[in-house]
Amino acid sequence: MLRNLNLLRYRKYQRIIIAAIIVALSSQIEVSAFVPGNIIALSAFILPLFLYFNQDLNPLQIGLAIAIASPVFRGFTLLVTQGATAENILTYTIADIIFFVCYSLIYYLLYWLRTFQNNVAFYFTIIICDYLSNLAEIAFLNHFHLFSQQLLQVLFLLALARATIAFILSFILHYFQLLTVKSESHERQYYHFIWVASAVKSEVYFMRKTIGEIEQVTKNAYQLNERLAAEHRPEEQKMAYQIAQNVHEIKHSYQNVIKGLGDYFDDRNNEPMPMKDILKIVTSYSQMIIREKGAHINLVIQNHVDIKVPQHYYLVTILSNLIINGIDAIGNRRNGELLIKVREDQKRVYLSVTDNGNGIPKNLLPLIFKSGFSTKFDASGDIYRGIGLSNVQTIVHEQFGGQISVDSTVGVGTTFFVNLNRQKLTMEGE
Repeated sequence: MLRNLNLLRYRKYQRIIIAAIIVALSSQIEVSAFVPGNIIALSAFILPLFLYFNQDLNPLQIGLAIAIASPVFRGFTLLVTQGATAENILTYTIADIIFFVCYSLIYYLLYWLRTFQNNVAFYFTIIICDYLSNLAEIAFLNHFHLFSQQLLQVLFLLALARATIAFILSFILHYFQLLTVKSESHERQYYHFIWVASAVKSEVYFMRKTIGEIEQVTKNAYQLNERLAAEHRPEEQKMAYQIAQNVHEIKHSYQNVIKGLGDYFDDRNNEPMPMKDILKIVTSYSQMIIREKGAHINLVIQNHVDIKVPQHYYLVTILSNLIINGIDAIGNRRNGELLIKVREDQKRVYLSVTDNGNGIPKNLLPLIFKSGFSTKFDASGDIYRGIGLSNVQTIVHEQFGGQISVDSTVGVGTTFFVNLNRQKLTMEGE
């Protein structure tokens, strides 16, 4: 589990480092302005773009990385191209650090900590960030002398122009993303169907298992009826017979539902689905749930398996339940991470779902696969009625000849490990 969490952190820091290098390089495209050492650089347009499209990343971490990378590039450029003195290089690089640290800190306080975020708030935030950060940089370079009114006006107009251009670029890129999403609307509808169908398929599966329990109740009621008849207890006999009839009607209704839904969602009517498509369906719908909850969760997929699964409904159910458990465990925590890994060997397929949520207390770990156990309750105190981990365990064992286990540390996170019989999963040789 810790290895998976470390991998998630590595991927997050990888994005931060890439952002820092690109912004630092773009800061080298600049013109001098206002006071010696102050520049109008391309980085002021690029930084808001990274913040807009990486809102799951902490802006303080991005700002710190840029504050380290940009002065290194600028100091080297000053030394090589302009032959600046060591004192000037130090002063100008400190000014760079002040700009980026101020920008990221103001953005963090005014926007990133907000519960509700929108484009209008983003636009006004980056105007303020640009203006105040520029003021702080020039104040340092000008030895904290008073500003003229004209300079304040020019700095505000500059901040307004840069923020407006950055916002328009962000909006245009986002608009093209939306066009792509619209072109994939049919595909999304299909994903939604598979997700719903998987839930129904799983419910039908457990309804079939319940039929056996209903038959046993009916049998017991009839046996009780015969025993009461032999003991000449007509009132109790009539009640037992009525119970047997009522339970038989329930069984008949169950069978009608099972026949209708079970036949409609029969895997035999479907082509086997590639593992990569199953993961695409699960993650696409999971990301929609993350957005609906307003959560800050980075969902990462690592798939090293190229197989086709005939009974894909059940596999979608297994993965979706484990992922939703991870989303619920993370909740409103910032910098949430979910990692789904799939690998295989000749006999088994291994799945793991890792989250950096609250973790499961040790005293509850032996109970989580018990039937009826749940830690999820709604506002009225009623338990949420998902299929539950006990039923996930049943599907894993009965449908795919596999096992499921969990490793969890409170305050660190949780990993669910699932291994499945490869032959049963792919139905090879059947």
